[in-house]
Amino acid sequence: MKKTMSALLSVLLLVGLVFNASAGTSISSSGSSSSNAGIKDFLFSEMKDGIGCGVCPVYTAPSLNAFRANDGKATCATDYPLFIAGFNPEGWLLVRYSTNSGSTRVGYIPPSYVKGFSSSKRISFSYVQATAASSLYVTDNPMNNYSAFAVLDPGEAYYILGSYTYYGNWWYIECTVDGLVARGFIEK
Repeated sequence: MKKTMSALLSVLLLVGLVFNASAGTSISSSGSSSSNAGIKDFLFSEMKDGIGCGVCPVYTAPSLNAFRANDGKATCATDYPLFIAGFNPEGWLLVRYSTNSGSTRVGYIPPSYVKGFSSSKRISFSYVQATAASSLYVTDNPMNNYSAFAVLDPGEAYYILGSYTYYGNWWYIECTVDGLVARGFIEK
């Protein structure tokens, strides 16, 4: 009887290990993984008087060919309060700002629009490849209404760039939307 129970327990343990190993490759906040150990948190700093660069186009990723929210018309009025995370190595400024509708948006202002603004804040991100284990909703608004601009299907690849935990518990990711590079937030 003891041998039968021991064998049954061993089989159950083995089945559990096999099931967990095949459960997908999305990074989860519920467990510690060496693949996400180097992913850093990033924060935005408030610019109470704005940055004085007028109305600027905003892209979800630092490229003129990147996906742009608001049907390709996302802009930021930089003469009003906004938040900055910093400049990337190519001079794109990552900002968080309020829209006319009262929601929040995060995106990049091209270098040519922020020539007159200087800040010592710099950003650099990790590139940890991941695969969606289930549908993932990508938003550029990690603050209040979380409206998604894209959905990643199970099996779709993306990159985890950073962690944003100031308001909620988010991964900042890079993916492809309608054939264009895009960055946004998914819930951990």
